[in-house]
Amino acid sequence: MKAMPRIATALLLFAWLAGAARAQDQMNSRLSQERIGDIDPGSYNAGGITFTLDRYGDKFILRFGGDPEIYVLYADRASMGGRILKYDSGQTVVRVSGWGGLTLYPDSAPGGVPAERTGDTLPPSLGMISLSDMQNATEDEAEHLAYSRRVHLTFTADWSALAGDSRLRALCFDALENTARGIDRFAMSAPARAAFAKKIDQVRIALGTKPIMFLSGKTLNVTFNAQTGYAGRASSRGITRALGQLLSVNTGN
Repeated sequence: MKAMPRIATALLLFAWLAGAARAQDQMNSRLSQERIGDIDPGSYNAGGITFTLDRYGDKFILRFGGDPEIYVLYADRASMGGRILKYDSGQTVVRVSGWGGLTLYPDSAPGGVPAERTGDTLPPSLGMISLSDMQNATEDEAEHLAYSRRVHLTFTADWSALAGDSRLRALCFDALENTARGIDRFAMSAPARAAFAKKIDQVRIALGTKPIMFLSGKTLNVTFNAQTGYAGRASSRGITRALGQLLSVNTGN
């Protein structure tokens, strides 16, 4: 008879443990659903900085208001179920908490600015550009760099390959623009300009299996993969970082 209280206590303890286990399973299930740092595509505002986020396969596309560049962001896991979105340069630009709170890390506020969703958005689409307009753009970019950074170079591409393929031409133009922006960012300092001028006097945009950069004589070759769309070319930040590595200049990017 004396064993009954112990049995009853054991049963109560078992019931309590079973209930606690079920509660924990339910909590874990809820956390796995909610604490995924899921990102709601749309337009956002972070302290007056407007931007949009769109899904791009397993990646994301970021566009800032007033900036023509389209950035492809790469997702990584963070603590407490959050996620981090990074530029191809490796720099963190967006952090999402496990509960969905979003923080933007712009250059002007490296400590981060909370962002609020303001509406829906449509993913970007490739624009169309004629061959002659693209050739004119290479001259415009060269003139801009000569004027703003005192960097003198020419841009070129395989014009015959681009002549009959409008999509390829649009992607090549996008890679060209990012490259010019990246050079402009890189050449902000005198040491960087000197290193660039010493080694490079021509930039060639070419097809490749992935976005890479290498020197051939004094020609800087920048490749892009047309099959993977926006993810197949480097961003301006990626270009700046790669130039720093190639020319042994600290860009801090």
